[in-house]
Amino acid sequence: MQPYSFAPGTLFSRFFHTSPVAMTITRLSDGCYADINDAYARMVGVHRESLLNRANLELVQTGDRPHWPPPATIEQKCQLRTTYGELRHVIASTQVEEWDGQAYLLTIIQDLTAFKRTEGALRASQARFRLFFESMPMPVFVYYLEGLRVLDVNAAAVEQYGYSREEFLTLNMLDIRPEEDRLKFLDHVPTMPSETTTFGIWRHQKKDGTIMDMEVTGYALELDGRTARIAVCQDVTEQLVMEAALRASEERHRIIAEVTNDVLWDVDGATLEVIFSDGMCDVFGYKLPPSVPLDWWIGNIHPEERETAGRSFYAALRGPDKEWSANYRFRRHDGQYAHVLDRGYLFRDESGELIRVTGAMIDITRQVEEQEAAARAAMEERRRLARDLHDAVTQSLYSLSLLAEAARRHAELGDRKATNEYVNRLGELAQQSLKEMRLLVHEMRPSVLEKEGLAGALQARLDAVERHSGIRAKLAVNLDRKLTPHVQLQYYRVAEEALNNALKHARATAVRVNIHSTADAIVMEICDNGAGFDMAAAAGSGGLGLTSIRERVEKMGGRLQVETTPGSGTTIRVHLSNGDEEHGQ
Repeated sequence: MQPYSFAPGTLFSRFFHTSPVAMTITRLSDGCYADINDAYARMVGVHRESLLNRANLELVQTGDRPHWPPPATIEQKCQLRTTYGELRHVIASTQVEEWDGQAYLLTIIQDLTAFKRTEGALRASQARFRLFFESMPMPVFVYYLEGLRVLDVNAAAVEQYGYSREEFLTLNMLDIRPEEDRLKFLDHVPTMPSETTTFGIWRHQKKDGTIMDMEVTGYALELDGRTARIAVCQDVTEQLVMEAALRASEERHRIIAEVTNDVLWDVDGATLEVIFSDGMCDVFGYKLPPSVPLDWWIGNIHPEERETAGRSFYAALRGPDKEWSANYRFRRHDGQYAHVLDRGYLFRDESGELIRVTGAMIDITRQVEEQEAAARAAMEERRRLARDLHDAVTQSLYSLSLLAEAARRHAELGDRKATNEYVNRLGELAQQSLKEMRLLVHEMRPSVLEKEGLAGALQARLDAVERHSGIRAKLAVNLDRKLTPHVQLQYYRVAEEALNNALKHARATAVRVNIHSTADAIVMEICDNGAGFDMAAAAGSGGLGLTSIRERVEKMGGRLQVETTPGSGTTIRVHLSNGDEEHGQ
């Protein structure tokens, strides 16, 4: 039979069973539970009825074996094992009480895991209500419902709000709220139920004016024939700030993930599960669940690079490094491999334990292919120069040797006329070979187009080749706006091809390059005073570089004009309208 003090409806019973703090009553005679409240039953994960009359020590583990019977009042830091096997760090405050001639232990268990508190043991009190009230780690208010006058507060309220206990007793519950929230609270008071209820988050105000967000749990009771209420308040200000910061961070992460073409990823340091952004679908074609094992990512790396990349990543997880990066090939959903630059940042706690790894996979396939294409183009250019050296210089030198030998033989025979003819031809061929050699040397030099622009590059060409070959060369540039790098390159190549033709085939003694703007176009003219040629014959043979020039101009969307007749020189004119330049690729 339970003592009278345990009976339902008593003040102590109301406090005991509605308290959000776990409480137990244990018989001192046998160490078994006489009663527990619902908060304790939830803490250990069992129904209240199933714990009654079970040994108190079955669920409590401490570093030392507890003494039995315990002293009159004791405070212990313990580890409480729930029925799920979870260990929870608690402080148990126990006081010996006597009801109906039998000794009991009244124990209040503060869950340090839930409230994230590690300091302040619960102080024992002779009065059962005062022990419960003062030991609460959260602010507790007792106030009359009518008039809202504060009847009592605990030590946590005094500490957190900044008022003394005496000052609190002169206040009402409106005084701890911002002025703009008081009307809302008055409207709320008539709706408060008598049973234990969490009323959500309300703003409270400290004595110094600081605003706090408090999660309030309250219930009604009768004191001296008047309705009173108890309000237990938990400060969630920092929690709300952190949640808001987390939401903002996640929103920024979401925006970045949506606007970037890269694949963002996040590895959980405990589970090694990977979360990929939507870029994994957009870039590589995989539709994935919310998270996948780390081995899935490693398994899709090219077999030739899989071991190296995986080993380096796991080494970074175990080591002190803050960054990790790797280049490898990653298999797309269609089975093709993409070149990837992968970089991650490792986050650890104060003890060095890995929390998470965040990074991005960047598809660099296009850059790699462009580099490979550039390398192939460079190799092809070397081969072309080698062919030109063979076709032009080598043949010229061989012809020079034949002419020199013929001149020597005629000189030995005393044929001065034939000797002079061969010597004259020998000089002409030597001059032509020198021109071709200067042209090849200029082509092998690094391009100055990027550094000097179109005008500077053309001037360098005329100075290095034409003028050293005895050809009068003139450049005139009159532009009212800057050309795009692409158009500059194409114009330079057209001018270069036209100048080469004038040097090699037309035997010109003067060339002129003119680039100028009109109202709606950019015009470039390359004129020489060379031998000229027959347009119909040239179109049929496809020679003289005209095919290359025409292809470049058409690719830009421009228009090509060629004016020439045999013996009258050649003018090549390129028109590129303003709109065409913007779209020239």
